Amino acid sequence: MNVNRLERDVSHANLGALVDDAAARYGEAPLWESIDDGSTLSFAAFAEQTVRCAHGLRALGVEPGSHVAVMLPNVSAYVITWIALARLGAVMVPVNTRSTSRELEYVLRDSDSRFLVIDAAYREALDGIENRDSVIAPTRVVVHREGGPWSAMVAAASSDAGGLPAPTPETLMSIQYTSGSTGFPKGCMLTQDYWIVLGYVRAHQGPRPSRLLIDKPLTYMGGKWRFLMCLYLGCTACVAQRFSLSGLQQRLVDHRIDFFAATDAVAKLPEHPGVADLDIAWISIAGLSKALHAPLEKKFGAPVRELYGLTETGSTLYMPTDATHMVGSGSCGLPAPYRQCRIVDPESGSDVAVGETGELWVSGRGILKGYYNKPDATREAFSGEWFRTGDLFRQDAEGYYYIQGRIKDSIRRSGENISAREVESVAAGIPGVLEAAAVAAPDELRGQEVKLCLVLQPGAEVTPEQVIAHCSERLAAFKVPRYVEYYDEFPRTSSNKIAKQALSAAARPGRVYDRTTAKWL
Repeated sequence: MNVNRLERDVSHANLGALVDDAAARYGEAPLWESIDDGSTLSFAAFAEQTVRCAHGLRALGVEPGSHVAVMLPNVSAYVITWIALARLGAVMVPVNTRSTSRELEYVLRDSDSRFLVIDAAYREALDGIENRDSVIAPTRVVVHREGGPWSAMVAAASSDAGGLPAPTPETLMSIQYTSGSTGFPKGCMLTQDYWIVLGYVRAHQGPRPSRLLIDKPLTYMGGKWRFLMCLYLGCTACVAQRFSLSGLQQRLVDHRIDFFAATDAVAKLPEHPGVADLDIAWISIAGLSKALHAPLEKKFGAPVRELYGLTETGSTLYMPTDATHMVGSGSCGLPAPYRQCRIVDPESGSDVAVGETGELWVSGRGILKGYYNKPDATREAFSGEWFRTGDLFRQDAEGYYYIQGRIKDSIRRSGENISAREVESVAAGIPGVLEAAAVAAPDELRGQEVKLCLVLQPGAEVTPEQVIAHCSERLAAFKVPRYVEYYDEFPRTSSNKIAKQALSAAARPGRVYDRTTAKWL
């Protein structure tokens, strides 16, 4: 990837222009294909539907700058509504479909949303809000279901794009909420340019695919940038309502997928006879265990490359496809186009020396403008133009970046700081372990102890003694977990991250082993 050329080539002023350009180039080629019901949508039909939806929403009172909450699953109405709002210069507020009434009310109030597009399946969450009508007026709620109000609104509206606004790159497009794993969620203010740059950069970070898989929620950036890749490259988005670990490989075969994302759990799936016949362009990863990297490439016969980014900063670091010597290194790669990165001592604000650990700071085109209605959080997150990620990194002599953990995701045992990520990386290499999470357990003598929480592969048996022996061979003594706790599945945040606060607070008799006493608690 030629970084300098990419930084000269992004030319679209807004998302509507990107969609229209894609429709002109790819016409009747399939853009959207549902894995669940087989429905399809061409590039040209998608562009027309977004125009109709924009006119329909404007007739309801949506104007440039209006805040519109959207609570839809992975259906075509989601991306149609997204781009329709972009055409109007309105602000989309994505709402996780698993939100409770309390969580939905929080997002609606915090974001100052005055309109809501919601799937009929989630009406219970809306109806459960006390004094609902004072939060969102009934006349400003559009319900999506087959043949319902949303569909009728779009079908009845004009397909003439004339007269619609012309948003600029700096027009606010999204108030995108973080998961809130360390407190109440914060709304990231993201412009149209954020999405334009994110999609364009991601589209050029590996070989061009033809059919990519979207099985992550469109609510978050991961699903959205994959869809934007299709608009830039002319490929088909094969979209599933939900992720399926056990069914993933069959999906790849059935739908001829040539780009998807892999995790440790995916890498540990048993061999599937149809996989060998796939022609995979490349596979994206984020934090894959080093020992699984080369075997995953061999299994699929394709490059497996690390991508690092936050909701706040979009595409931030990436591993070039031709950096074959870095396979299994654990590195996140190099700064992506439009991104400048520093590793900084968070106390002094000075860059650390090569090889030393510090906080990653990021600047560049299209990063968030701040947190909506949270000026204190915005001030804390920035130092001048630099966004403080809260992630700890080091850089090697070749310039490659390595994540070391989060500033707040550490365990302090007898004055020693232990990276939870380091413990998790070691534990992930234990045969039979599907997922691992290291958290702090309170201790009167040492302040905190390391507790290692595990989910095992189906049918696997891994004893606490095996876990401790494995960790003892690879970690300093003070880092070896005192407690080993077993889960059938981990609790998750709304963005599907492991809810570590719940793991730290859990008291589950008979599921926790204490190596100090050699007893189950």
